[in-house]
Amino acid sequence: MPLECAMARNRNRQPRPERPAPEKSSANSVVVYQRRVFLTLILIIIVSTIAEILYRDIDLVDRFAPNIATESMGILLVLIVVQRYLERQERAQRLRGSIGGLRKASRALQRFNDTWAVLVKGTLPRLPEPLPRHLGELLEPHYTEELAHLDALGLRGAPGDGEPWMRWAHRELDVAATLLNQIIIAYSGALDPAYVEAIDELVDDPFIGFLGRLMTESADPRSWRVEMNAGRALREVHFARLNATIALHNELARDAAAVRTRRIAPRTGTIGMELPLDFDLRVEIELDKRWWSGAPGIGALRVETDRASG
Repeated sequence: MPLECAMARNRNRQPRPERPAPEKSSANSVVVYQRRVFLTLILIIIVSTIAEILYRDIDLVDRFAPNIATESMGILLVLIVVQRYLERQERAQRLRGSIGGLRKASRALQRFNDTWAVLVKGTLPRLPEPLPRHLGELLEPHYTEELAHLDALGLRGAPGDGEPWMRWAHRELDVAATLLNQIIIAYSGALDPAYVEAIDELVDDPFIGFLGRLMTESADPRSWRVEMNAGRALREVHFARLNATIALHNELARDAAAVRTRRIAPRTGTIGMELPLDFDLRVEIELDKRWWSGAPGIGALRVETDRASG
């Protein structure tokens, strides 16, 4: 009996509000003005230096050119230092404003990671040697291609009391994508633009919709394997995009943690121990040996096509 589609990817997803056309910001004019000031000072330094070298016999040049060059150099250095300080302050304020979005996004991205990690581990034919050290390695193409052997109709949980693995997985991925969509709506003004673009691409990733279609059209293992092999490009792009997004997320989490204070950072009740400042912001990707021995086991979700059809 064909499976009903799990949650449609856009169901209950809040529509993104239309943004008004951006007004011309004064930030660009400030940048242009700063560049002009810097170029003017550099030209003054160059001209004064050349004049001192070529026309130092002239008393007026010999008296004023070195002073002009020195003063211009001092002004230029002060402006550069001040600009760098202001840029660092602006970035720190932006990072403080993005902490809430990063915290919520870490949960959604962790959901993506945990869902795929379980499925890939369960479809591996044997324990890898050497063991992948983190989820980025586990989601490489030579491991994720084993998803074609997934028993999509297999039940998760006790026989007769569970749901098909792919229905569970598609629901988890859909919930994670919905959370990311809400984060884009609420925090796009505070988050890094490159990061917003990365999670937006993950929300609209066609591989998730591809899985939803497979759940209704490919009810038997042989059809599932054929369709998954046909969608190899979508699969590889999806996992490459997921790994790149998580790497960018953890980088921003480290930067945001640097501007936090211990008063608002996560704490532990154990005396003498403190959690890292980015503990609640980062996505955990490390894999230890205990994870490999947990359920589901290696090959537990795997079905061989020839055996299933025989």
